[in-house]
Amino acid sequence: MEKITPFDIPLLNNEICQYLSRKDLARCVLVSKTWAAWFSPALWRVLDCGRRTPDSLTLTRRGEHILVVRDISMESAAAIREQLSSLNLQGLEFKAHGKEGGMHRAEIRVLPVLERIRTLQHLDITLSLDLDHINQQWIRTLEALPHLESLSLRCERFVEGKTIQKLLQMCERFERLSLVFQGGVCIEEEDRQGYRDARAAIEKMPAMRLRDLSICLGFELVEENIFQPLLERCPRMEKLEIGGCHKEESTTLRHLFKSLKENKLPKLRHLRPGNTVRYAQEAFAEALSSVECGMESLELSEKPSELVVQSFIQYHSRSLTKLDLGYPRMSLWTLSDVMAGLPSLRWFRGAIEGEAEYEDREIPSDRHWNCVDLRCLHLSMGHGHYSVQYPIGSTGWAESDQKRVLDYVFPEMAKLRSLQKLSIGFNVEDLCLKINGYLEQLASLNQLKIFDLASTPHGSIGKQEALWMVNNWPMLSQVHAQDATMIFRGTLLKNRPLVELVRGRFY
Repeated sequence: MEKITPFDIPLLNNEICQYLSRKDLARCVLVSKTWAAWFSPALWRVLDCGRRTPDSLTLTRRGEHILVVRDISMESAAAIREQLSSLNLQGLEFKAHGKEGGMHRAEIRVLPVLERIRTLQHLDITLSLDLDHINQQWIRTLEALPHLESLSLRCERFVEGKTIQKLLQMCERFERLSLVFQGGVCIEEEDRQGYRDARAAIEKMPAMRLRDLSICLGFELVEENIFQPLLERCPRMEKLEIGGCHKEESTTLRHLFKSLKENKLPKLRHLRPGNTVRYAQEAFAEALSSVECGMESLELSEKPSELVVQSFIQYHSRSLTKLDLGYPRMSLWTLSDVMAGLPSLRWFRGAIEGEAEYEDREIPSDRHWNCVDLRCLHLSMGHGHYSVQYPIGSTGWAESDQKRVLDYVFPEMAKLRSLQKLSIGFNVEDLCLKINGYLEQLASLNQLKIFDLASTPHGSIGKQEALWMVNNWPMLSQVHAQDATMIFRGTLLKNRPLVELVRGRFY
């Protein structure tokens, strides 16, 4: 009787393969014919066309395994449309093609092909819906996809209000919807009336099933006539991302905050409110204080006021697990408030002010971080290059504002023993393992798997740093270091050959 292994059992095979990278899967496939049969389905499950356009032979031979095709251009899809239509795809993601002329010719050839992929559940596409024949074919395509539940659509030219209203009617059954609208600089009164009519039609629509909505408004007509009534039709919404608000003091955001205060979005847990929160800080703070369910994630692209910070600390400290304050730089005192006041945090990104602003206030050394179960941390300090070097003839550190910041931050980071992903962007020369360097304080992070040393002066990490990582971080599997020296890379790979060295950031 032939011996059965875990890889012969589909459920166990899938469970094991999900922990293997594409590189690992490719290595497994090359071991033997038996291993190829075990691992080929997982290797070909996702076909990424970013670097190479798939040919007809590949799709024919591997088609039974391919479930998702990513980053394929509209022209490539048109060239292999017959093979594409024969796949049992669950996901299809097209490359954003920009404003290239003649693209609509490829669109009109590809859309009928999509009608035949009836297993499709997720579609990411860019279309010229300003053209009637493409608009009509697009509606027919949506009608022919019974299992589609997630749509990401980019419209790079002006789209009439009735077209958007019809689209939303077709999307009533969807769980996830992402819409990007652009254009509309010169709009006639007829177009404005069309949007007002679309608003009236949307207000009469039944409630939608949407749980996840991402929308880039593009121009004022969409903001006032599409988004606001759409928000009233989504009582199940759990995640909302807004971009491209037209006005500084956006009525859209005030409408959103009013909806939160009146509990019209009772299931909302994840929010990215857009780039005009700075003009509505008090309304935002009041809305956060009114949400009884507890926010799980917040992403802000504007610097939050102290009132907003205290609001999500006071009302969401037990529920907030992800906080993204990546772009706006905050004071060290704001950072200390956040890390001390949000014990449930599992993911955090923020940037600290790098200017010399600490002379009149004490560094909050007694404000200890309580988010001890943090798994992912991205932390940087200001912009530019800061040198925290020895003074001539001295064995101690030169006193500086940047040093005082690092003296507070690194001992607190060392307490985060559950940390698995760490990105630090402190652009100082003595960050690493020189005498009294800072990196060696993080030896306690023995669960760390991914490390990103961003904004490091060229040549500042070498053999000593590589050996230290090998000896202190046993779980390390991936290092992002754009300016790492060859000796650093060689030493790390010699002692830990399975560690992956990557250029660029990991988020």
